[in-house]
Amino acid sequence: MQVRTFNEKDGSAVKDLIVSILTKEYPFDKGVYEDSDLADIARSYGEKRDCFLVVESDKKIIGTIGIKEDSQDTAIIRRLFVEPSCRRRGYGTLLLEKGIRECRKNNFKHIVFRTTGKMAQALILFKKEGFKEVEKMDLGGFEIYKFALDL
Repeated sequence: MQVRTFNEKDGSAVKDLIVSILTKEYPFDKGVYEDSDLADIARSYGEKRDCFLVVESDKKIIGTIGIKEDSQDTAIIRRLFVEPSCRRRGYGTLLLEKGIRECRKNNFKHIVFRTTGKMAQALILFKKEGFKEVEKMDLGGFEIYKFALDL
């Protein structure tokens, strides 16, 4: 098992993993992602202070995390996903910790993460790593949470 930087040959495997998880666990319209960051991860996370990491085990990508510059001081964590059969083995924690290290290395002062109430494991993980809930919005029964961590 290794955590490493995304490379272009990972594109379809990363997209397949994320879309598969979203489809099974959070039904949605796949068309929403046709022009999203998943269509071109290298470009979407290609700025100087951005990064996209993957966990690879037995030549298969089983987890992802993206770090995106939001402002001079703030990074956004996106696309934290772990293959369902590989959960509860520390991969999510490992990815998040590596993501936080990347944010420190790039001199961000704050990290932000948004998630839905349906992503209960993500809520637990981010709280465990010291993130604080700073906002909660109810969009017609659909809850959106914003967490932040000061570095």
